[in-house]
Amino acid sequence: MARRPQRTRVLPLSNLPLPLPRALLRLIEAAKHSESEGVSPALREFGTAALWTLPARGVFVVDDNATGLLIRRVAEDYFGLVQAHRRLQEALAVVEEFSGRDAIESAHNQVQGVMEDAHFYAGLAFGITLTDFS
Repeated sequence: MARRPQRTRVLPLSNLPLPLPRALLRLIEAAKHSESEGVSPALREFGTAALWTLPARGVFVVDDNATGLLIRRVAEDYFGLVQAHRRLQEALAVVEEFSGRDAIESAHNQVQGVMEDAHFYAGLAFGITLTDFS
């Protein structure tokens, strides 16, 4: 009786590392040499997420809950969102004083700026990854 060849076990797709698009890798490398701290690892995380998100969910949608949570975590890890929120909360604690309003506005602008940066870089990484699919 002929022996059946052994089947090789195929790993689930989610366990396979996918290469990031070359354009994104060049951007990540350039970001390493810029003064923008945290951009390079953030782009790498966003690009990796885009490799799995785009085929499953289509074009990047900000209101997707999982993607929104990813953007928030990356903003906390690489862009200082926790510190920006802390500064905002400290400023809000003195809201009754008129002089404190500038501190509140400044802290709020910092929180908003951090989230805008995170959304920008997420969109950039997803966009570059999307163009690589064609």
